[in-house]
Amino acid sequence: MGSKENLQWASVRATVPVSKKIVWEALTLPEHTQKYMYHCQLHTTGVLGSTAVWKAQTKNGAWVDHIKAKVLVFDVGKHLAFEIFHEATDRFGPAVSELHFYLESIKEGTCIFIKQGDFSIIENGAERCASCQQGWEYVLPNLLTSCLTIKNK
Repeated sequence: MGSKENLQWASVRATVPVSKKIVWEALTLPEHTQKYMYHCQLHTTGVLGSTAVWKAQTKNGAWVDHIKAKVLVFDVGKHLAFEIFHEATDRFGPAVSELHFYLESIKEGTCIFIKQGDFSIIENGAERCASCQQGWEYVLPNLLTSCLTIKNK
């Protein structure tokens, strides 16, 4: 059985054979986030406390706000964090979570650790955490592929 931490936070970790600079580009540049984050572009100035928005493109080509957030940490090449504002859906009411990306240089390249939560303080937290975990497990391989594509340009 998982630890209490695993029940409160969705998390994934991987190593990619590229520099932290390349991973940072993949995490922060709209043209790269669109390739792995459900076709959404991240738009942010990186200023602490400022708004960040993941924008999705509609069928007619217009860009609309998909996820809104506040920048909590923007430590280039090391730590990126947001306060995510989840809108109400048919299944869940509105909620707030934190999303963290940690980067560490290692011999093999860069270790990426992503965590989102704390679901213990959110209504239907266990179900939301499971859904979020599934989402990050889907996104991570695409993020790694995006990093390798950037490296090979």
